[in-house]
Order: sequence, then structure tokens, then C-alpha cells
Amino acid sequence: MALLSGTACILFSIALTGKQALFGSLLGYWAGFGYTLWFYKEVLLSSEMDIQSAIKRMRRNLIARLGMITLIIVFIARFQAGWLFSLALGIVTGVIISFIIVAMQKNYGERGDKRSA
Repeated sequence: MALLSGTACILFSIALTGKQALFGSLLGYWAGFGYTLWFYKEVLLSSEMDIQSAIKRMRRNLIARLGMITLIIVFIARFQAGWLFSLALGIVTGVIISFIIVAMQKNYGERGDKRSA
């Protein structure tokens, strides 16, 4: 829901301002959101492993996630250099919003467990 709401806001601001450089923020928002969801999934999977294999898995996936973000930045820098600043803002926005959503869901779930006990 938050991914679609943020996408709609960015597309609406592009329509109002007419600045195509804001497409970089849209790509960054999707990349940041995907980065956080990928990280959250890996944390859940690694939490059920023993400590050594969990550390290896998290280290390997850190490199993969950083490689994905680097690939997106290099691609944008090569073909649309004017979008880089809005791309950076979009990545930061996507990461922050998705971390807030995950924290709210985790906090709400923990409260619900305590109340029903």
C-alpha cells in the first residue's frame, strides 16, 4: 500500500511540475523500498539459522544488495545524469518509509500478542 501511495505521489508531482528528473526519484523510491523488503526477508530467514551460517548469509546478501543499488546508480549516471540527485532522494525516502512501516507493523503485532495473552 505504501509503495503504491508513494508512487502515486511522485507521479502526481511529475504531472504538476512537468520535471522529468523526478522519474529518478520514482526509481530511487522503488529501489529503496525493495532494498528494505529484501533486508527484512533476509533477517527473518537468518534468524532461524545458527550464528555462523546466518553471518555468512547476511554478509553475502549485503554485498548483493549494495551491488543492486550500485548498478541502479551507475545505470542512471550513464544514461540520465540529471536524475542522480532525485534518485538519491528517492532511495532515502523509500528506505525511511519502508523501515517506518516495518517498525509499525512489528510494534503493532507485539502489542496485539500481549493484549490477547
